[in-house]
Amino acid sequence: MSRPLTTTTNTSDIAKRVLLAVICAVVLALPWLVGPYSLQLFILTMTYGMLGLSFAFTIRVGLPRFDSAAWWGIGAYTTAILMTKADMSFWLTVPIAGLVSMAVGYVVYRVAIPRGMMVFLMFGLVIALAIQQLFGSVEFFGGWGGTEVMKPPAIGGLVFDGKRELYYLGLSFLVVNLVCYYALMHSRIGRSWNAIGQSLKLASSVGIDVVRYRMANVLISNFFLALTGSFYMAFSLVAVPATFGLHKSLNVIMYVVIGGIAYSLAGPLVGALILAFVPEYMRVASEYESIITAVVIILVVIFLPGGILGWVNKQAKPWFIKVDWTKLLGRAKKPPGPPGSQ
Repeated sequence: MSRPLTTTTNTSDIAKRVLLAVICAVVLALPWLVGPYSLQLFILTMTYGMLGLSFAFTIRVGLPRFDSAAWWGIGAYTTAILMTKADMSFWLTVPIAGLVSMAVGYVVYRVAIPRGMMVFLMFGLVIALAIQQLFGSVEFFGGWGGTEVMKPPAIGGLVFDGKRELYYLGLSFLVVNLVCYYALMHSRIGRSWNAIGQSLKLASSVGIDVVRYRMANVLISNFFLALTGSFYMAFSLVAVPATFGLHKSLNVIMYVVIGGIAYSLAGPLVGALILAFVPEYMRVASEYESIITAVVIILVVIFLPGGILGWVNKQAKPWFIKVDWTKLLGRAKKPPGPPGSQ
């Protein structure tokens, strides 16, 4: 009885390793396989994916948010202002942007989080609108025309001014996001967040400080949203208020829903990939882009309520595991020897 179970487990492990190896190889080789325009879409996919990761992160404590783009913008503007007005290195502005986002977030959400999810949502909606107006109305931030053009980041003689260089820079930011989120989700504080997301009363009954843990979750999310803003500035070199509007926050929610809200790490990346590419390659005219995006979202919600990854897990994964990867990889099973042999 134990042999079939062991064989199935080994096959599943091999399948996962094969899939992971293929994905890593494709991701690393991608800049050499696609053209500049497609590579630009992949850079945007990584940016949107990091925004989606932050939304999925706060969902774990039962706090959906409408303000992702606001904190993304705070990170972008912090980097842009420090580089253009203070002539600071890009690499120094990145952690500063994260800390500024956390500090402002603490001031705002120390009032909202203790009052529950609905107040948090309303505060987020107000923040999303207010931050955009602030950037556009105050001359210090460049007004509605945007900031001054900043210099591309550099390390010694390596300047990140080309699509390939920016792709690998974005990939580095994305890997840092994934590693940190994974470590946090599987830590002691991550288990407390899961308990809060499942039941506030139950979490409180076992001694978890719900407000404190929620605040920590949101501030960490703010930090990584700001880091995403810093990376976006390396790509765009100009911060424009229209980029960080409420509609971008709504798009972030769609990345998570389409990819699969139950898949906190992979789901946002898959959703961002789909929403970055489908409207572009199905575009007939720019005025139809929102319609095409809406149709894709509706179809996914109706026919794939668990998201793309939910469908893959139910339909494609069982087939993938059934494949005899030992034969496909040239690792034929060793025939059993005669009785008594080693």
